[in-house]
Amino acid sequence: MTDLDLRHELAALVAEASDGQISVAEALAESESLGLLGLTSMGYVRLIQAVERRYGVAVEVDDALSTLDTVPALAAYLRTSPR
Repeated sequence: MTDLDLRHELAALVAEASDGQISVAEALAESESLGLLGLTSMGYVRLIQAVERRYGVAVEVDDALSTLDTVPALAAYLRTSPR
């Protein structure tokens, strides 16, 4: 899977976790924090759960906020996480 493919998959998970409040295009905007785009606390929880299920990783709670701030940061986290 290419990095671009991974980012698109993650952006789709963000859109789903936000109940459509954040579009895939908005989630892909590298400079935009997901929190600033409107991802709520519950949205972050749903996103973490979706990422863990989809990619077979355990996102550490201490890491979650810094690694889930943007789609590119989350993609980088997944690329370096042991599975």
